[in-house]
Order: sequence, then C-alpha cells, then structure tokens
Amino acid sequence: MSNNALPKILIVIIAVILSTMLSRKADPEKKRREDLAALARRLKLQFNSSNDFKLAEKFSFLSWLRRGDGRYAYNVFHGYHLECLVTVFDYHFFTTGGKSGLDYYWSAFVVEMKTNFPDLMISHESLESRLAEKLGVSHIAFESAEFSHAFRVRCSDKKFAYDVCHPKMMEYLLANQDLTIEISRTGLAVLFEDWLRPKRVEANLLRLIEIRKLLPDYLFPKN
Repeated sequence: MSNNALPKILIVIIAVILSTMLSRKADPEKKRREDLAALARRLKLQFNSSNDFKLAEKFSFLSWLRRGDGRYAYNVFHGYHLECLVTVFDYHFFTTGGKSGLDYYWSAFVVEMKTNFPDLMISHESLESRLAEKLGVSHIAFESAEFSHAFRVRCSDKKFAYDVCHPKMMEYLLANQDLTIEISRTGLAVLFEDWLRPKRVEANLLRLIEIRKLLPDYLFPKN
C-alpha cells in the first residue's frame, strides 16, 4: 500500500465515524428505544416497541386511556416486577379540531390486581378539573387542607376514596406531587403527560408498586 493511499483511507474512516455519530444524533427516538429495550432486559421484562392498538383497548376501563382517537401503545414493558404484574408503555392519541388537531404523548405504569374496584382518580387542579366541577362533578374533600389543595380526588364511592387516601397515602402523595393516579376495576395506573424516559422508568415503576402496597389489605378479597 502506497503512502499516498493512507490519507485517503483515514479520510474514509473518519467520514464513517462522523456519519455514524450524526445519524445517532439525528434519530433520538431510535436511541431512546434501544435504551428502553436494554432496561427491559435488565429488569427481566418483555419488551415490544411496535405500535399496539389492542393494549389501549385492554385497559380502556381506565378513563385516561379512552381519550381522543387513534389510540395506541408502544414501547411496551410487561411481566412481573417485585411480585407484581406490571405493564408500562408509551401512549399516543390525537384530538380533532382546528386546522389539523393535536397529537398527545403520554406514558402509563399499570399494575394488575385481582379486584373489582370502583373508579377513582387522583389528579391535580387543571382547566379540565375546573370544567368538570362546573358541570357538577365535584371532588372529595379531606381533612388535610394541604392534600385537598394539592390534589383533586374524584370517585364513584366516597368510602373507597377515604379508604385509599388514608394518612400514609396522603403523606406519600404530598411527597410525590408529580403523580396522577387512576384506579378502576383490576387496574392501578400512574400516568404522566410525557413519553417514557429511560432514566426514570425504573424509579416510576417502584413508585407504582409503593402505591399498590399502600392500599389497605382489607380492600382485597381473601383467597
């Protein structure tokens, strides 16, 4: 090989390296998906990055997952974690209106339970919650003024709401005020108005299970 050929080879190698680096930067979604898949392997959970239109239907008893049109899940984790059956996923839907409508990207952490609980939502005050109150859907008041100020609790069964929002649960939620929680039938879900962040998935999964463990034992049927 001549000395003149060496610079050309080095230029080609550098060009390939730069091209690889630029392609990774140009496709952050691919990198996120790869990081999520690696996390699923470490947590020993199944992982499927494909769009799943059936999963949104499976969990459609959760009102948060009945919104809009074009509903589908993707980047789905599923399996047992700390003895709980969990499903974690990115979630997309769109709403019509205006010139082109809007796309929304959420993420959900769901633990499945052998129960048939009434509908309960623990969320924050928002334009939507204020509109619901104007329409007559009132939230439940609690003795803790701090908790009642931070969260809006709506439930078809007031006693169940008080059973769930006991002092330790309220203390936990006040320390984790970024959470939106829904309970219905066999599911307990923690929801975020953001797609899955690989560095936060495991911590949020642990928070989901901590909330599940804070539910009183007497709420569950005895085997």
